[in-house]
Amino acid sequence: MFLGSYTLLKESGRIFLEAAPESAPPADVGRAIAEHPGVVETHDLHVWTVTSGFPALSAHVLVEPGGDCHRIRLELENLLRERFGLDHTTLQVEHVGVQSGLEIARRSRPD
Repeated sequence: MFLGSYTLLKESGRIFLEAAPESAPPADVGRAIAEHPGVVETHDLHVWTVTSGFPALSAHVLVEPGGDCHRIRLELENLLRERFGLDHTTLQVEHVGVQSGLEIARRSRPD
């Protein structure tokens, strides 16, 4: 009974703190994304547990100029699902050197 309650408390604590699931340490996940062919860099990586059995991930991924962003995103989603058990992922994939509309708007505003 003690072991069962310890396991329950441990998992509920991880959910409450929105900690990364044990099956998906952020350092390992980030390294796997960055080592994927065509990926130059990943940042703003967040891995957390939404509820029991529901881990989630969000990340910004930069790919090589001319790389197929859609193909790489699909490959990364499969990798994250198969290797780390992450089914709920939000990946913002862009080519290196592409600026977001917000950054462009900020730069074009007169001071």
